[in-house]
Amino acid sequence: MPVAFLFAARAGARQPTGALFDVVLLLHVACVVVGVGTLGVSAVQGWRLWSAAGSSAPLPETLVRYYGPAANWAGRTLYGVPVFGLALVGLSRGTFGLGLPWIDAGLGIWAVGTVAAETVLWPAERRIGDRLGRGDGAPGAGRRAAHLDDVRLVGPVGTALVGLFVAAVVLMVAQP
Repeated sequence: MPVAFLFAARAGARQPTGALFDVVLLLHVACVVVGVGTLGVSAVQGWRLWSAAGSSAPLPETLVRYYGPAANWAGRTLYGVPVFGLALVGLSRGTFGLGLPWIDAGLGIWAVGTVAAETVLWPAERRIGDRLGRGDGAPGAGRRAAHLDDVRLVGPVGTALVGLFVAAVVLMVAQP
């Protein structure tokens, strides 16, 4: 079956309905909420770490636990957003299509944001977690991330990504 149905968009078409469309829409929205929420948590913890890194006091255990050795897998739900979004386009029976500017812009914004998270934010979090996991500084002596560039990066980049993704969400909801 050709994918031409993804590009067709009828003017004046009605909003798609049906159980499958609704389930895919819920999955799409759930991926947005979890993915952007996770980026928000990354931003907040990044700012907390930046603030704490300038102090001689030990890092709060909550920060040390947050930057544990595991990857930020919850953030990877961002990948589900365009997957379920394209499924919605396909299920819309021509109501929506890739030629619509708001869909193309939303996909572009999402791609840029996801690449930035994957290449900048999450690697910085991993490097911080690796350093804290190795015990760079005993807890009583003021446990801090050894690489201050990563510490200075996480809060601002996380905040910028949240703003970028919120702009994409507004675009998708408004459908101008």
